[in-house]
Amino acid sequence: MIKSISSLQNPWLKEILALQDKSKNRRSKALFSVEGLNEIRLAIVGGFELKQIAINPKNTNWASLLDALAIDTLPNACEQLELMDAVWSKLVLRETGRNALAVFEIPPMQTRWKPKENGFYLIVESVEKPGNLGALLRSADAVGVDGVVFCDEQIDVFHPQVIRNSVGCSFTLPLFFLNSASVWDAIQLYNVQLFTTFMEESAVAWDTDLRGKVAFLVGAEHVGVSDFWRKKGTNITLPMFGKVDSLNVSVAAALLLYECKRQRSLLG
Repeated sequence: MIKSISSLQNPWLKEILALQDKSKNRRSKALFSVEGLNEIRLAIVGGFELKQIAINPKNTNWASLLDALAIDTLPNACEQLELMDAVWSKLVLRETGRNALAVFEIPPMQTRWKPKENGFYLIVESVEKPGNLGALLRSADAVGVDGVVFCDEQIDVFHPQVIRNSVGCSFTLPLFFLNSASVWDAIQLYNVQLFTTFMEESAVAWDTDLRGKVAFLVGAEHVGVSDFWRKKGTNITLPMFGKVDSLNVSVAAALLLYECKRQRSLLG
């Protein structure tokens, strides 16, 4: 049975707005919302459990939705909703054209990290801005990292802007959630070459061997990597040829990851 919602006072609408607004609401309900056909498709591919899905019937229909998601049918337990214009506008950024909004269950987080032989990882600490975090995940996916390791429990990969800026690749990347001490233990246990982004005594990435079992650590936008990581890795930097002395964290990470990928590709 398909449910139609037209009132801005509808309890379901208020619940979804709460999920979109606050991390604590997403965590307490173990649910998160996803806007966008590609993002929803990747969440399904990533094995996330689809609980609800909504469309605006003026812009799309259920048959074209299934076609866009590359599936034959929706899961039996998935609730289908049709949202009228006022409700639709309240929930989505893309109000016109083919679009959908889905609600997925938050699965248990992977809290153990065993780096692969010759693995290639990005470690993220205390990145505060969801847009930057989404961009980091997108770059990590683009270069084909073996996983992204978060060493800050406050990071929320289910924030709507993280999902939007990652274009959904956050659902298909291997993600690991640990604290800094546990990450460091794994680095030592599995002999990972750690590259950090402290400025002092740093080598230029272009002149550094970035092959083998490696991990790149990036930190908060304003203060960088925390002192916990000082003297624990090899400091690398990117040469700067203009008037500024630093790059946005997502841009810097993308350049480092691509240089690593370039060097690794030379091995064939």
